[in-house]
Amino acid sequence: MKKLRTFTISFWLLKFSLILCHLTEPICFWRIKNNEDNDGYLRSDCNYLLWTFEETTEINFYNIVDFRIPARRYEFFLVLFFATDEINKNPFLLPNMSLIVWLFGGQCEDEWGVLDKNYSQKNINVKFINYDCLSPNCYIDLTGPSWKTSLKLSIQSRTPKVFFGPFNPKMSDHDQFPYVHQVATKDTHLSHAMVALMLHFRWTWIGLVISDDDQGIQFLSDLREEMQRHGICLAFVNMIPENVQLYMTRATTYDKQIMESTAKVAIIYGEMNSTLQVSFRRWEDLGARIIWITTSQWDVITNKNDFSLDFFHGTVTFEHHHSEIAKFKNFMQTMNTDKYPVNLSQSILAWNYFNCSTSMNSYSKMDHLTFNTTLEWTALHKYDMVLSEEGYNLYNAVYAVAHTYHELILLQVESQQTEVPKGTFTDCQQVSSMLKSRIFTNPVGELVNMKRRENQCADYDIFIIWNFPKGFGLKVKIGSYLHCYPWSQQLHISEDLDWATGGTSPQVPSSMCSVTCTAGFRKIHQNETSDCCFDCDQCPESEVSNET
Repeated sequence: MKKLRTFTISFWLLKFSLILCHLTEPICFWRIKNNEDNDGYLRSDCNYLLWTFEETTEINFYNIVDFRIPARRYEFFLVLFFATDEINKNPFLLPNMSLIVWLFGGQCEDEWGVLDKNYSQKNINVKFINYDCLSPNCYIDLTGPSWKTSLKLSIQSRTPKVFFGPFNPKMSDHDQFPYVHQVATKDTHLSHAMVALMLHFRWTWIGLVISDDDQGIQFLSDLREEMQRHGICLAFVNMIPENVQLYMTRATTYDKQIMESTAKVAIIYGEMNSTLQVSFRRWEDLGARIIWITTSQWDVITNKNDFSLDFFHGTVTFEHHHSEIAKFKNFMQTMNTDKYPVNLSQSILAWNYFNCSTSMNSYSKMDHLTFNTTLEWTALHKYDMVLSEEGYNLYNAVYAVAHTYHELILLQVESQQTEVPKGTFTDCQQVSSMLKSRIFTNPVGELVNMKRRENQCADYDIFIIWNFPKGFGLKVKIGSYLHCYPWSQQLHISEDLDWATGGTSPQVPSSMCSVTCTAGFRKIHQNETSDCCFDCDQCPESEVSNET
């Protein structure tokens, strides 16, 4: 009976998603929650080493026994295999060389937890030794998506590293971290984009939840300045401390603030793998009726027991706009599974999102489904896998490494170095300096500048995400924000918003402290209240203007 109920829910959600995409034609994805996607995911970070080999890639470098990939990290490994395969087939990038990913047991399995143990107060004298420090060779690591893990990996290490998680200003301090580089783009105009969305829906009473660190405080400053320019007020500001013990002493206060606030919209901004994420999951479980506005890294699966398709059950996310990597789909369909330690069928199930619009032609056949599991249904379809923002960052990171190695090998050839084999590097400072100065155009036409990761013309895609029972979810693009356009043309919201409320008449919830006073009434502000909060007092007849 339980299996039948699960299938019934999954069938109708899949069918619904296809109808939705067919009618509205936005970018639309559905997802399945993997059994391994539990709280352990909070500590799942990865570290990859890329090295060069003066041989053909026909040699099986990935013949590893009992190599296990965490389900939620299949995307990263597939991106690595695709990017290196694409580079190794490019005659103009690392010619006559192979770019290889070093795989080893336990990859992506609680590296953060191991580091926390090593760096705890009880082990204050323990120094973490990078696993390739004993080698005289100097290759480049890729680390992410948590910046805390990456910084700890950088302590006592001269190995150059590329961080592929969300941009973090701490990692831009090259005096303190000269061997750490970022590939993500800085959220230069995120506050502008979020305020533009608030103005569109006339939301003027907003809650804010941030991490209590330098990045959160800077975002608060930028957001508050932009909101004040447009008459939008902050209902509350919760600054969540990183310290778990301190957080637990205040958790009840934070819960009360969220659950009792009159604000129906709240922004959450900060680092995942933190007390901030614990708070978010806690408020979701408590049934907070709030429209969350956040960034792409907060696209997380939560355990929903109810089913309702409206804004109050959704999360609005802003993601950097990226061009589609069209060849990735073909690679997934044609990859040599004997060459890589990847179970392709399992990777499909572990993937976060599938493009539901690609299966619209199959919609008419869905009434005849007789399978009793979602697995059998997915096995019959070829999906357009959708990269996360971190997956796209990782793709660019691999190319940054390839271009760095390419330039270093050219220097070896020009200087006729013979003391080390071609493609072997021993000067980590030279490697890091070369990596930092790389400027290149990736295969989909995006300019990547490793020295300046700030885009003054940042474009954002805006999505709304719903979590449904049994681990299903739906993600639909509702608009975009183009900062370098004139103000009136910066924000684009889909005209077909019926789907967002589950009805035929869009009723986007309002978030206002006080309703605007009508004609014949004036605002009366109370002492020590926000400008957005007021009473409406009827004007005396002698003071009512006959003009607006």
